[in-house]
Amino acid sequence: MTELEQLGNALRELQDLATATAAPAAVAAAAAQSIHDINEQLRPFAGELGTEHGFQHYVATSESHTLNPPLEILRRGEGFIEMSVRFGPFFRNAFGYVNGGAIAIMFDTAIAHVAFESAGRSFTANLNIDYRNPAPIDADLLVKVRLESSEGRKHVIVAELFNADVLVSEAHSLLIAPKA
Repeated sequence: MTELEQLGNALRELQDLATATAAPAAVAAAAAQSIHDINEQLRPFAGELGTEHGFQHYVATSESHTLNPPLEILRRGEGFIEMSVRFGPFFRNAFGYVNGGAIAIMFDTAIAHVAFESAGRSFTANLNIDYRNPAPIDADLLVKVRLESSEGRKHVIVAELFNADVLVSEAHSLLIAPKA
């Protein structure tokens, strides 16, 4: 595990604990100060976004992006990838299941893996998700993503999320490669 992956995992754990905490005010204030100190330690190394270098930096550091749940690649081939994902308590909705928005972010990220390998840099033009069953928190889920079709700059990619053999949700996405 790289140092950035370790940082991402530590931040995800912090998010999970902060989401569920009932800490007294003094403990919360001390934790907030510690987090502020860490932010100041990292600030000089923040990458510049919106540039080609920024894009490469984003891809290289994607494991530390805590808005995304951690995805572990299990199998990959031409035009497909299978990954495992585990949503922690930070991604919980009011009913105790994974929030649908978190599933959307996960799909967009997983789809980007196939798009980048199949078509290079591209942008999500459309992402439609059908939610079939609730996704449990703290369970190992399977994500299957495949390139369905490519025509010029347009790429259609489909993805499915499973809890064991139960289909939790499925996504259909249109990605567009930038004009040359």
